[in-house]
Amino acid sequence: MGDFDVSYDAVLDSAAEILAARGPLADHELFAELQGRGVDLGPEPVDTWEEALEEVPDTQLVLLGDERWAWLPSLLAGRVFVRRVTEVEAAHDLLYLTPDFTAAALLFATEDTQLLDGTPIELIIVPFEPEKLAERDVPLEEVTDFEVVLLPLGYWGARKVRSGDLIALRITGDGLALEVPDAPADAKAATAVAEALIAVLDRREPEQLDTAIWTVCAEDPELFREPLMPLDELFAANGLARGVDWLAREGFDFGAWQLDSRLKTVMDRFELDNEEALAVLAAAGLYTQVAEQHDATALDELTGEVKELLALLDEPMVAVALLEQTTGYDAERAAPLGLLAEALEPLMPRNTRPALRWLRAKTQELLGEITAAEQTLLAAESLDPDWPPAVYDLARYAFDRGDTTRGLSLLRRVEAPDNDPMLQIFERYDAAPRADLGRNDPCWCGSGQKYKKCHLTNKDFPLAERARWLYEKADRYLADPPRQILHDDLGDLRAEYAETDAEIEAAISDPLITDVLLFEGGLLEDFLSTRGVLLPADEQLLAQQWLLTSRSVHEVTAVSPGENLTLRDLRTGDIQQVRERTGSTALTAGDLICARVAAAGDTLQIFGGITPVALHQRDELIALLDSEPTPPEVVEYLTRRFAPAVLQNTEGDPLVFCEATLRTEDPVALSNLLDEQFDRADAPEPTWLEHVTTDDLRRISATLQLSGDILQVEANSERRFERVVAVLRDLMPAVVLVSESRRPARDMREMAALASDSTRDRGALGGPVDPETAAVLEEFVLEYEQKWLTEPIPALSGFTPRQAAADPTRRDDLIKLLASFPEADRPGAMSPARLRTALGLPAAGS
Repeated sequence: MGDFDVSYDAVLDSAAEILAARGPLADHELFAELQGRGVDLGPEPVDTWEEALEEVPDTQLVLLGDERWAWLPSLLAGRVFVRRVTEVEAAHDLLYLTPDFTAAALLFATEDTQLLDGTPIELIIVPFEPEKLAERDVPLEEVTDFEVVLLPLGYWGARKVRSGDLIALRITGDGLALEVPDAPADAKAATAVAEALIAVLDRREPEQLDTAIWTVCAEDPELFREPLMPLDELFAANGLARGVDWLAREGFDFGAWQLDSRLKTVMDRFELDNEEALAVLAAAGLYTQVAEQHDATALDELTGEVKELLALLDEPMVAVALLEQTTGYDAERAAPLGLLAEALEPLMPRNTRPALRWLRAKTQELLGEITAAEQTLLAAESLDPDWPPAVYDLARYAFDRGDTTRGLSLLRRVEAPDNDPMLQIFERYDAAPRADLGRNDPCWCGSGQKYKKCHLTNKDFPLAERARWLYEKADRYLADPPRQILHDDLGDLRAEYAETDAEIEAAISDPLITDVLLFEGGLLEDFLSTRGVLLPADEQLLAQQWLLTSRSVHEVTAVSPGENLTLRDLRTGDIQQVRERTGSTALTAGDLICARVAAAGDTLQIFGGITPVALHQRDELIALLDSEPTPPEVVEYLTRRFAPAVLQNTEGDPLVFCEATLRTEDPVALSNLLDEQFDRADAPEPTWLEHVTTDDLRRISATLQLSGDILQVEANSERRFERVVAVLRDLMPAVVLVSESRRPARDMREMAALASDSTRDRGALGGPVDPETAAVLEEFVLEYEQKWLTEPIPALSGFTPRQAAADPTRRDDLIKLLASFPEADRPGAMSPARLRTALGLPAAGS
């Protein structure tokens, strides 16, 4: 997404190579090195870098305490860390990483990890993979680490390692080795480590343990070069202390620091002041106590200070923060909060009771007790008819019931903004005359009739019209956390190819996302099982019918513009007339669409949007829908049509313009070797060409030019480039790589960006591209344009440009695609004018 596109893997791979060779570097130093290699981070390099790290979370690129970046395998190569085996580890062949091996944890996180001697190992994250420990009969309550390495059964026994013994992790350039240290710890070396760690703490205290160790390793290459004592023993002997995965000096109050950190987090997230955030944390502490003891009797002994803090629960955002911080909107964590709220009510002032009742209601909702939750909310309203969260949630119940009068009354009581979604829908279906519509204005319902002859006098809404409201009720259910996260994730997938802010907004709000979550994701069924009891009886029955519908591929067989479509379901053969006022103005007979047709009273309607389907996608999409796909699979497939046209060379490689500059100590010998390996070209400078044969034509795949002791290599794909560079290294191993650049042009967006960069570069240099380079680029582009004319293009729904030009229904798409190309005013750019001429299309603007 965004105006700049880059391969995050390529960025991180290049950064790893640089840091492995150069050692730790600051941001600006690393970015300059990347730029020198031709890895362009775009106009906002810091943002691109952070996005790359987010996309590849298990990278072994690490940030040191001094804000430099390092490549962990090279940083820790040759280091040794020691730990004392616990009873659980020895008995079940486990290896804990915290604290002693925490600095090396990322080295265990790669796929197919094994020790240097070939021993297979597996890193597991205990909360997410408890079954793997259960297979070994490991008591989970006795596992004291978050990250655990599974060793082969019998591993410790075969090496005669028992509980209390020391083992060492040695990190080499070739891998990891577990050893039994045979030399006593060197006190001087241990002191040096401690002094270095204390120096790190002079900059920031506390510091994350792994970061502190990485930092001292970067600053002193001699640290951790021999087996020392376990870290906790080293810390205790040298005035240091550890708080789980944090390091500080002895006497540091980790509890107070953690409280301060949590306070700041809560204050920032919920926009609370210090005292309000303290109230949230105090109540959250009581929640933990109740959850652990399954009892709330101890609350009778609350101090006056705590009660004074809890009195702030009457602030709506304090109550909302407490709900999120304790339950995380997880049903399994809800019951203790309900018990806490019930126990606190008789102990607290009257002003807090609406909030406590509201908290009880929210826990009941999480537990699926909707009827009880509504009664609890009504009780909260009776205590304070203006407390916003309770009143707003009651409006939600009126919304599901279809009670516009009560819903509008409740929302206006809490002064809901005009753009509130529930308020807008209530007003749409309100039986009272609409103040925003004149009698002769078109009716809001879209019937095409005047308001005075439609809903001004007709107060009853038939099911066919309320079907949209029913769908919006289910949509509102998706907006509740944590379901909103599911929507956001699919929105990101839908926006994969969006570039402008408007395109991104359209993608993340696409009705397809809602529909896929409701049906393929099963959330409509969840909605009915939890809130369905609130729906009018006919809407309940209609929603049950919807559960039987399926998304399908349809052929449009007839169109009544502004009224309806006649569709043939290609999965079942059924022919249906569908009321579709908007889509019927844009579709024509013969079009293929993906949609879900559902009953709506005495009509059939389409909910969840209409997606065009190319002919070549029809069978594949039907097969996908037949396979009971997941929501991401449906969205990913239907989003492919937005993918930019893919650019490839004649061997099918993604187009990447690669250049390398190499230096040789013996130009004459290199020239002779190149004569043997490549084809010498007729050129002023010594030039060689590599050729490949594709489609029975011999084509240039790489160019090599020797000027003095400098050899310049160029190719238009990474595979070709790496192949030629590998040949050069075999021919003359002593050749030295001076610089390298790789400029992606894998699709039309990257090609346009590359062309734009070329324009900027040319302007900066104050002159045009040299004639020889221009000629090579022009020859390549002319050849590529001819190939492009006959290739299937995703942006043209899989048709070739020549097919689209000959098809009246596709020609407009082709014209729009060509209009999106930058007009060629530089060598190496595709020429829309040439392409239009070749396709018999009118000139731009005509």
